[in-house]
Amino acid sequence: MRMNEGKETWHRLLNWDRGQTPAERLAAIILSNEGFHNVDPSHPLGGPDGLKDIAFTYEGKKWIGAVYFPRGQKTYNEVRVKFQHDLCGVKSNDSKGLAFFTNQELTLSEREKLTQIDSTIDVQLYHLEKITSLLNTPSYYGIRMEFLDIEMEREEQLAFFASQNRRMSHIESALKDLTVGLEEYKVAHHQNTDDLENDDGRTLDEIIKASEEFYEKVWFDRHLLLKSRVENGQTTINSDIWEGALKAAQRMIDKYGEDALGPYSDFEWGMLNGKLSALRWVLGSDWDMMDT
Repeated sequence: MRMNEGKETWHRLLNWDRGQTPAERLAAIILSNEGFHNVDPSHPLGGPDGLKDIAFTYEGKKWIGAVYFPRGQKTYNEVRVKFQHDLCGVKSNDSKGLAFFTNQELTLSEREKLTQIDSTIDVQLYHLEKITSLLNTPSYYGIRMEFLDIEMEREEQLAFFASQNRRMSHIESALKDLTVGLEEYKVAHHQNTDDLENDDGRTLDEIIKASEEFYEKVWFDRHLLLKSRVENGQTTINSDIWEGALKAAQRMIDKYGEDALGPYSDFEWGMLNGKLSALRWVLGSDWDMMDT
C-alpha cells in the first residue's frame, strides 16, 4: 500500500536502486524545470565527465551539476567527502557554482556546513526533502511516475489537470498581451495586414498559430504514451478525467488527421520539440519551456 503525506516519494528516493544514469537524468530534468538554461548532461551512460555530471548556465554564468544517489542513508562525513570532491570540478571547469543533487537527508546545520566549505563558490543544494517536495507537486507528477513508478491518485490527477489548465490560461494571457497595441503599430508605420504578410518575416498570427499546432502535436504524442501505459495496466487514471483526455485526443485527430500525428522518428520528434521551444521563446517564454 502506498504511504501518504509524501512519505512514499521520500522513501523511494532514499532507497534508490536505479543506479547513476537515471539519477543524473532526473537531476537534469529538475534543472530544466526549475529555470536553469543550456542543461547538458555529461556522460550519464558512463565515461570520463571532467569532474561534472551536468553543465548548465545560471544568470548567464557557467555552473556544473553533481549527483550523489547511494542506496540508503549515509553518514554526513560520506556526503561531505563526495561534495568536496565535486567542488573541485567547479574551478577545473571554470564555473561559477555547483548544483549538488543527493537523495540523502541533511539537517539544516549540515546543509549550512556544506555551503560554507568554500565561500568563493555558489552552491545550490537539492537534498532529499527538497527533491521530495518538488516531485510531489503537480507539475512533477509525470516525472515522479517515470523515475519512481508512483502513480497519481485521484486527488493528484485533479490537481495535475488543474495545474495544466492554469498554465494554458497563462499562455493565452501572454499571447493576448503581445497583441496589445499591434493595430496602432500598423497604423503608425503605414502598414496593414496585407503589407505584413508580404514582409520577409512571419506575422504574429502565423507565429501564434504555428506554436499552437506544435503544442497540440507534442501533447498528442505524450497522450499516446500515457494511453499505452493505461491500456497495459501500468497506470490508472480516474475514469472521468480519462474520458476528457480521450475526447481531447479525438479533437486533435479530427483537426490534423492521424497521418500528421506521428509516430515520429527521433529526428522528427527532436525537430517538433525544437520548433515549439523556439516559438515559445519568441512569444516570451524561457528557453526549454516544454510544458504541455
